[in-house]
Amino acid sequence: MTSSVEILTDPAIAKYREHYVALEAQLPGGEHDWVTSLRDQAMSVALRTGLPTRRIESWKYTDLRPIHRAEFFAVVASEVTGAMLEPYKLDDAFVAVFVDGCYAPVLSRLEDVPKGLEFSSLADALRSGEKGLLEGLGNVVTLETPGFAALNTALMQDGGVCRIADNVSVEKPIQFIFVSTENSSAELHLRNLIVAGVNSKATVMQSFVSLGASSGFSDVVTEAVLGQGANLRHVTHQDQSATAWHIGLIAARVGRDAHFDSFVLSSGARLARNEIRLRLDGEGADCSLNGIAMVRDRQHCDNTTDVDHAISHCHSSQIYKNILDDRAHTVFQGRVHVAPDAQKTDAHQMNRNLLLSRNAQADCKPELIIHADDVKCSHGATVGDLDQEALFYLQSRGIDPETARNMMVHAFAAELLEALPEDSIRPYLENAMSLWLKNLTSAEEAA
Repeated sequence: MTSSVEILTDPAIAKYREHYVALEAQLPGGEHDWVTSLRDQAMSVALRTGLPTRRIESWKYTDLRPIHRAEFFAVVASEVTGAMLEPYKLDDAFVAVFVDGCYAPVLSRLEDVPKGLEFSSLADALRSGEKGLLEGLGNVVTLETPGFAALNTALMQDGGVCRIADNVSVEKPIQFIFVSTENSSAELHLRNLIVAGVNSKATVMQSFVSLGASSGFSDVVTEAVLGQGANLRHVTHQDQSATAWHIGLIAARVGRDAHFDSFVLSSGARLARNEIRLRLDGEGADCSLNGIAMVRDRQHCDNTTDVDHAISHCHSSQIYKNILDDRAHTVFQGRVHVAPDAQKTDAHQMNRNLLLSRNAQADCKPELIIHADDVKCSHGATVGDLDQEALFYLQSRGIDPETARNMMVHAFAAELLEALPEDSIRPYLENAMSLWLKNLTSAEEAA
């Protein structure tokens, strides 16, 4: 009998199959049967389902063929110093640094971690073979869902594992910094696991940055499990090189009376996709998903969300804003699913797009799938350019055209930043946004 593996014809997935066979014994945890079984199962799913194409509805606006055609090479050792990373580190935070996909304890800042907070690198946890360290791994993502979750599970190399014990409140943010070194062209399969115990509270930030030009591919999956009453705030800052590729997925399961708060600022990579898939799993569960994409030149940024209201009395809110210059392209796909028994659901989503160039393109597809009748659900979208009357007013007060435009763009995005708690993360993101604005083309060129 011919197996599905033997009749495989997709060259992209066939390449990964060969890659997996060659590296299987070298991947972290290869000496433990349960790790190997998890990887084998995931690779089997990847071979069966293949990689996403534009024929799949949730991927129709994002063409991955350039990634499949690109050539990626093994990581070449490159020296990274603490001084090089200082601009990317949060003040007063616990920081774990990963350089070209590998944990770098010397560059990290994890002293005086409070009792009840446990951190380890994924590679170390896999090598240890202790299932308790990785409880929840592979239990949140759905491998059959079109995307890179199955491939990531098979090839996962390293990442952060963060566990917050029951009734523990971590006051300082926890930051994972994933650094791509200059001229890096590596393909990295990064996996993170966050487990927030009953009535716990924590903030986790993931920063993806490049030290100079790099053309690598980052495939990132983050799983989060929130116990009853847990409060987890998750922030993503993606500012990789404009020649890099980034595909990220956050999958979370939110328990009874728990709250998941997500914020994404994406301004890097030639092609970036930030996907969030949530399941509100207990009554009173709540999530807030906000994000800003700032793109220029021919950058492509896709923000896709999928919120599953699986039970009654849950709330979700989504606000995503996109700022586009030159020939940039953004995508927002927001799906809300309300199960038949999920009465008293309250779900809202909004996407706003600001076009700074006539050549920019913004695609928006909000979607509500409602199977219950006692709900409050809404969605909306706007696409427009700068208010010319407001721009003229600022210029009439002596403000030059470029500064006036930057003020208005900043005001457009500032609403979401101002809603963030007043800790070290807000000025970090404000500075990142200001740096992006400084590099906008002149107002005269865009006119």
